Amino acid sequence: MTAAVMAALAVVSVRPVSHAGAETWIASYQFPPGDMRDDAMRSIARAMEAQGITIRLYASASLLRPGDQWGALTSGNIDMAFMPSDYLLDRMPQLAVLSLPTMVRSRPHAERIAASPAMRDLKHQMEAAGVVILADSWIPGAYASRQRCVQTPADAKGLRARTIGRFMGEFWAGAGAVPVPVVTSDSLGTLVSNDLIDIANTSAATLLSLHMERKFACLMVPGDAGALWYLYEPIMVSKRRYDTLDEARRQALHAAAAEAAANLAVSLSLLERRLAGNFIAAGVDVVKLDFDAFDAWRKLARRTAWKSFRDHVPGGGDILDKIQAVE
Repeated sequence: MTAAVMAALAVVSVRPVSHAGAETWIASYQFPPGDMRDDAMRSIARAMEAQGITIRLYASASLLRPGDQWGALTSGNIDMAFMPSDYLLDRMPQLAVLSLPTMVRSRPHAERIAASPAMRDLKHQMEAAGVVILADSWIPGAYASRQRCVQTPADAKGLRARTIGRFMGEFWAGAGAVPVPVVTSDSLGTLVSNDLIDIANTSAATLLSLHMERKFACLMVPGDAGALWYLYEPIMVSKRRYDTLDEARRQALHAAAAEAAANLAVSLSLLERRLAGNFIAAGVDVVKLDFDAFDAWRKLARRTAWKSFRDHVPGGGDILDKIQAVE
């Protein structure tokens, strides 16, 4: 364990003393101030002040590295977290089904998946591990390329693509690209600036917050066929902390999270337009994913990422079939 992580855990283990029902919570996430996901967490914190709960927000991974948040959350050392589910691949690989390329096509499709029995099963698994999901968010994936537009798998041949996890790595490798494993997106700007990757493969929200449009030649955004992938990013609370709440405070917390998620969904509905507008203003080509390209990417995904998920994740085949059955 690094000295930085030990210091962070020392900080989160020392909690303020509560008086007359007042509580102080700790929330950790990687998103910087000004990011729409940071705004969502701030709205929850404001709402919970009326319940005597002060939520201290540690944005920009200022308290814990993203990979350390799950352990701190399940142990009760922090109270809330907001993170992409792909960061949990080593803890709960079943969640990777939600971010497999071409699995989730659109936000309405994501909402239907969120209401499905398969999703309820995944949430029950997370609760058994010590985490309660307060709200869902689905962030469209996008990617910017430096040398040329990457519209189909053939266009990626020989390019270095940032990847997270084995499934996305196998997907890009299947297209002939060179996977560059990067666990979190906070170093993405450094990789681009130092010419270490050719394809910045991440969420549309992260691409928007990078402000690095002029570093790229082309941007691929969701189109009529939908997005190449979606990232499931839940707002979570430690079950240890959740179980201490009375019913009134639980309802208030769920209401605050639901309102934050609704406002986030409105922001996300404008996200793709804002992202494309910024790149166009910088003189960068912007290409929308059409049905033919989507079909080519899906065929690639089926024989790479989907097959690997089915083969290597416990119960992966059953989970994949259930999620895929949601139209």
